[in-house]
Amino acid sequence: MTLSPSLRKLVLTIHVITTMGWLGSAAAYIPIAVYLLNNQDADMIRSAIQIMSLVANFIVVPVAFASLLTGVALSLGTKWGLFRHYWILFKLLFTVIAVFMLVAYILELNHAASIASKSTWSSTELSMLKDSIHIVHPSGGLLIVLVATVLSVYKPKGMTRYGWRKQLEIKSSTEPYTTPRWIKTVRSAVIVLIALIVTLILFN
Repeated sequence: MTLSPSLRKLVLTIHVITTMGWLGSAAAYIPIAVYLLNNQDADMIRSAIQIMSLVANFIVVPVAFASLLTGVALSLGTKWGLFRHYWILFKLLFTVIAVFMLVAYILELNHAASIASKSTWSSTELSMLKDSIHIVHPSGGLLIVLVATVLSVYKPKGMTRYGWRKQLEIKSSTEPYTTPRWIKTVRSAVIVLIALIVTLILFN
């Protein structure tokens, strides 16, 4: 279904706002995490983790999923399609990976917040709270969303085989299908990124 111009503008506006909100909140988490990692004040750690958990659950997660869903809606509701162009396919993959990383981090953060809500802590629980504060997930998520944003702005050329077939259905062309060089580079980067995420999850 093709979106009407007014509806497309509305969805695009929501997509831009939620993506920027996601970027801003992820960027804000990094200095907070760095500060807490170098802080030994138990009350400060308790308050910060509880606030971070609230912000993550009620702001970061909603805008992240809204960004993902509106991005899919824009692709399906316009001429671009969802699987016709490599830049859209990679943007979708990057966004899904970022959401996956976010959900994994939120689960860990919520567990830490439940510990922080206790009136007294054991030394083990305090150590767990410190371990739950790190910059890997926020930094990784921020980097991935930035890459996805750059792709959506520059829209590098390159159609998938599916997109090429769809184009041939519209145009009578005998031009052979060729894969752009940048696609091979991005493919390798995606494989490395997925391997890194799996490693972090297994050994975290």
